[in-house]
Amino acid sequence: MNKKKLAIIGVGPRGLYAAENFITQLSVTESSTSVELLLFEETGDFGNGQVYNTEQVKSNWINITERILTLPKRDEVVYNGITIPGFSCYHQWANLNYDEIDGAEADTYPPRAKIGAYLKQRFTSFITPLLLHKMAFLYQQKVTNIQIENNAKVSITTPNKTYTNLDEVLLTIGHQPTYVTQQLVKWHSNFKNNTNVKLFLDPYPVKNYIDVTNTKNKTTVGVRGFGLAMLDVMRAAVAKQGTFKITEERTQKCQFNTGKNVNTVIVPFSLDGLPPVPKPLNKKIDDLYKPSDEQIYNFEKEIGDKTAQSNATGVDFLVSAIAPIVASIYVSLPHTLEAQNYTLKQVEEAAFKWITNQNYKHSLLLPTATPIVALLNSYIGMATATNAISLDFCVGQVWRHCQPSIYKQLSYNNCSNSVFAKIIKLDEEIKRYSYGPPVESIQQMLALVKAGILNLDFVNNPEIELSNNGWVLKSKDKSIVANIMVNSVLDAPDITAVKSDLVKSLLHNESIKIVNDNLGIHTTKEGYLVEKTTDNILPIALLGRLAKGTVIGVDAILECFGDRPIEWAKAAVKKK
Repeated sequence: MNKKKLAIIGVGPRGLYAAENFITQLSVTESSTSVELLLFEETGDFGNGQVYNTEQVKSNWINITERILTLPKRDEVVYNGITIPGFSCYHQWANLNYDEIDGAEADTYPPRAKIGAYLKQRFTSFITPLLLHKMAFLYQQKVTNIQIENNAKVSITTPNKTYTNLDEVLLTIGHQPTYVTQQLVKWHSNFKNNTNVKLFLDPYPVKNYIDVTNTKNKTTVGVRGFGLAMLDVMRAAVAKQGTFKITEERTQKCQFNTGKNVNTVIVPFSLDGLPPVPKPLNKKIDDLYKPSDEQIYNFEKEIGDKTAQSNATGVDFLVSAIAPIVASIYVSLPHTLEAQNYTLKQVEEAAFKWITNQNYKHSLLLPTATPIVALLNSYIGMATATNAISLDFCVGQVWRHCQPSIYKQLSYNNCSNSVFAKIIKLDEEIKRYSYGPPVESIQQMLALVKAGILNLDFVNNPEIELSNNGWVLKSKDKSIVANIMVNSVLDAPDITAVKSDLVKSLLHNESIKIVNDNLGIHTTKEGYLVEKTTDNILPIALLGRLAKGTVIGVDAILECFGDRPIEWAKAAVKKK
């Protein structure tokens, strides 16, 4: 009987699904191979990973509505006489039946800890029979190095031990630590010996600063960044001082209730001062922006054309394909901004110009110079279908519906590296609209503004000076001093900025010599690394954000349970 030793490094949701599919494929092919699975997860959160840690605060919400959280079930698997029980899909596990839930009911966005509980239970039911039969072994260890041995086997090193003679290694390591920006280095250096001033370089876990911000002392919390992570920081900063209560279901309007004086002030800021844009409130409203099957088919055919990809010098081929869909949907919406004054072609042209240049001005677009509270209220009105819809809001929602198609057609594309980088950059820019928070999050912001806790006077690129008391933020004729600063800016994918020992060992390892560039590591469609000098396929696979070819949504949990882990598992089982 053949024996195969496989290590999986990083056993969060993606590693869990890859392991499940590997065993499933072995059973389907009726392989007589005896398997030894070595699973490494530095955090100890096997199956759920750090992002879905089950102990984190309930104010950390997932940014995907439960309605589309279609994590597939696992069927029962019998392999080499071992029975691995099935496990239900997420909707069944959470007792959600969307055939019976009214489409006008507000979408729900569960705490990440709840998703973590599902993943943890799913992993436990999968791994227990394998552990009992000594087919799998768990290691709460950090992997720092990978080598290919002379016999073409792989070895991996942890602070505890080197594990040798591995037939294959799969990396599903997710978000990696990156080098700190010069601004943060300067801040850290300035305040490292000042006990009255505190700097937190990462928004997660919030337990690192939740007690510091929730005190009786007067505290001003600066938040670097004005996106989704800022919302988690905001909720954590007042978590022990009061509660939010929805007072109007239709718009999710809410108030912050507290029985005491809150001495915490939260001051977010970013380079452009533009807030995240809420998603539509419910399925009924969201469906207004959903392209037809025919539109999606034609869109995929157009952007998936290999000749068009090869000839592309920028993002125009992608934008030209999506702009007509945006225009046709926009003019069909029940209430839009002056759409009747323009032809369909003019709306399409305006959409194209805005997508390629978000400084473009047009009467169908919501002016970003609008005062911040008015801007937030306008977006809430659009998301709840109580206000006229602007073209930019429509673009963002249509883009979100088209994202799976963009990801499918533009992974492993024929575009040049420079064009590919532009596509990634464009998707990041649209994310303010396409990957926005629930309406309730924006209403919580407004509730804290009303309560005098959230100060939005400095959101747009304030001047920042350092003093003994902290960060002095200045905007126009106003200034404020923050004695606590939380960095909530999360890094865009850029492999050159990653500082983890494991990734550096991959990039600079003479025994591996993988092909890579700033966009990531080149892999085959099945996830295997390609050797630089020979184009040989190496016995090391990589799934996730560090692999070149994964453009959009690679960190989203739906992608963790997508096609890539299945394709890898099929290939891994076929390999001798």
